[in-house]
Amino acid sequence: MDFKTKLLNYFNIDENLYKELSKPVNELTLPNPSKFEGMEKATNIINEAMNNNDKIVIYGDYDCDGIMSTSIMVKCFNILNYRVGYYVPSRYIDGYGLNEKRVQDFYDKGYKLIITVDNGIAQFAATKKAYELGMKVIVTDHHEQQETLPEAEVILHPIISNYGDVVCCGAYVAFMLASSLLNKCDKYLLSLASIATISDMMPLKKYNRDIVRLGIYYMNQYHYYPISLLADNSTIDENVIGLKIAPKINAVGRMIETTSINSLIEYFVSDNKERIDTIYNFINETNEKRKLLTKSTADTLEIEDNVHSIIFTSDSKEGIIGLIANALMNKYNLPSIVLTKDHINPNIYKGSARSKKGLAINKFLLENKDILLTSGGHEQAGGLSLEEVNIDELKKRFEEYATKNPFEAEKEDYIDISITDINKDNYNFIRSLSPFGEGFKLPLLKISNIKVSNLAYSKSKLHILYPLSVNQKIIGFNYSKELLDNYDYIDIYGTLGYSMFKSKESFDFNIKRITDKENHIIS
Repeated sequence: MDFKTKLLNYFNIDENLYKELSKPVNELTLPNPSKFEGMEKATNIINEAMNNNDKIVIYGDYDCDGIMSTSIMVKCFNILNYRVGYYVPSRYIDGYGLNEKRVQDFYDKGYKLIITVDNGIAQFAATKKAYELGMKVIVTDHHEQQETLPEAEVILHPIISNYGDVVCCGAYVAFMLASSLLNKCDKYLLSLASIATISDMMPLKKYNRDIVRLGIYYMNQYHYYPISLLADNSTIDENVIGLKIAPKINAVGRMIETTSINSLIEYFVSDNKERIDTIYNFINETNEKRKLLTKSTADTLEIEDNVHSIIFTSDSKEGIIGLIANALMNKYNLPSIVLTKDHINPNIYKGSARSKKGLAINKFLLENKDILLTSGGHEQAGGLSLEEVNIDELKKRFEEYATKNPFEAEKEDYIDISITDINKDNYNFIRSLSPFGEGFKLPLLKISNIKVSNLAYSKSKLHILYPLSVNQKIIGFNYSKELLDNYDYIDIYGTLGYSMFKSKESFDFNIKRITDKENHIIS
């Protein structure tokens, strides 16, 4: 069976669907903004406000999706040559979503129209206050709606507005509104929306897939300065977005306790390279602090033998406890909850939980609401708050729950290949199905019966660096010669990658894990 057939079978797609998935995309591929019910009304309200020279403010959110959403709208108005205000709330000062205090501040400053992006669908008190003050509100959001809806002139929401059957991110909704106002598709704004689609882990289907494909193309073609900086000037794909760009943007909202997070909007809408460089240094420094703090905090914990769960009380910032919980879960392969004191009320602890298939976090939180103040989440991630006096009880119940609901063994599909399959044609064939992400993972490949004595290593003998030809090699980090010399033959699992060194292309097999002949993982 040839490589192409194996790959199509792996994804369970036929030739016709492959042609559909790999066909070129353009601006006309995206659904028209008018597909959103209420888009015409929202556009008319905004145009009327601009005609009246009314003050307009954009209210966003502190994560990557919220930052991209706010930047899209501000840049849109800049293109229209209409100055608007904007505000990105601080996680620590404002919390999530539009609040009554900010509504009052906006009113006092003379704003007459509030446009929420990536929030607003659950801000009932804030929108009500706006109406009491005679202000108008347009809500653009994508989060799960409740039975009742907030008071607003218009609500633009993929589900409420009957846009489609695939959930999209807040920045996508903002991009559709911007496209309606501009009466065109702006390539830079689309690129920002594609970054948010990846960062918010939206399913890469239909219009989500198209916007990411198109955004990646534009970002590599036009080399937008602020985006290229975040990508370390490398070629941009979904991995670069997910591993380099999005974490840097998110780091500011996680770490910064002041409203200086608003500088990120200036970063994406400014044309001043000197100013962009200054803000980039701030973003990068913040991200490095975030990485160091997450790792150092996770490394301080030593767990007891024979436990089935982790609850760790930390003095870390609320914005990174989810990252710490995830790091602990991956390190110990145990469900993890990390708690930290509320920055306002020291008797209250806020927590973030992480799990894998087999232990449902949302079910656990629901069953234990009697000791929780707030809770919510999904099967593998959730958030909570509780009084300090209930922490010990939470630990007891979580351990009991984890004992009864262990992680299920992860079964990962793969494609059997040979060394000769590591080549340019097969790499390009895989990439023709990109982008890969939520709901459409990059295929895992397996090469069996590698003779260990044939392997080559880096100078340090700590990493596999096995050249197969001038433009082919197998790469594996942290697999030392000393370790592998204990085996005769191994199986390697990984992905096909591309690299360029001194103008020479190389198509590489990047090792993700190694097993012995009994299928035991070699660490």
